[in-house]
Amino acid sequence: MKLLLNLSLFALLMSSCLGDKKVANVAEMNDTSFVNTNFKGNLINYAKGMSACKHISASAIAKLYDVSADKVHMEDPTTSDRYKKDMEPMCLFYIKDGENDFQWLKGSLNVQREVGKEEMAYDVAKAVGHGEEWEEAWALNKSISKSSEWVSGMGLASVWNDKKSELKIKFKGYTLYVYPLKNGFNKAEIAKNRDYKKVAIAIAKAAGYIN
Repeated sequence: MKLLLNLSLFALLMSSCLGDKKVANVAEMNDTSFVNTNFKGNLINYAKGMSACKHISASAIAKLYDVSADKVHMEDPTTSDRYKKDMEPMCLFYIKDGENDFQWLKGSLNVQREVGKEEMAYDVAKAVGHGEEWEEAWALNKSISKSSEWVSGMGLASVWNDKKSELKIKFKGYTLYVYPLKNGFNKAEIAKNRDYKKVAIAIAKAAGYIN
């Protein structure tokens, strides 16, 4: 409980630093009605060594952003010598838009394994929402974020954080994080006023995680 409290305070501090803080709502923290009781099971299961890029293509990303497929670059860090070997599954996306890579649009799919109760790191994992008992941490994080909203009908639970442009979907055994491709320094992209929540959902669908 003490560890959960300390990490909860840390989450509150980080939200404040990101300008996303609001006063915690006790009723919301204790409300687990956001959990999808109609969840029918995973379309993709977590497996050691899985690829987060396996089910999505550059052409799918290109279609979402209305660009040619040759402008889309995808990278799987788990198969590259440039990254550490024990990292969780991840797929990086880039759209070569602008005069240099400083203006490229960037996004990713990240898969975070659920930590079991018997594992050494369980208390920490539970506190941040990556443990088998994840509901309390998810409710807490949502309750202190003014830019977060529950998204119904996806996985066991799903939340969109507009400040971070992050879609988080809970499945059995893991959590999927979707970061739509964007760049705050690309003026042409900013001018499109794109709905990144819709894009993130579309990426999750294109990757086969949801229907």
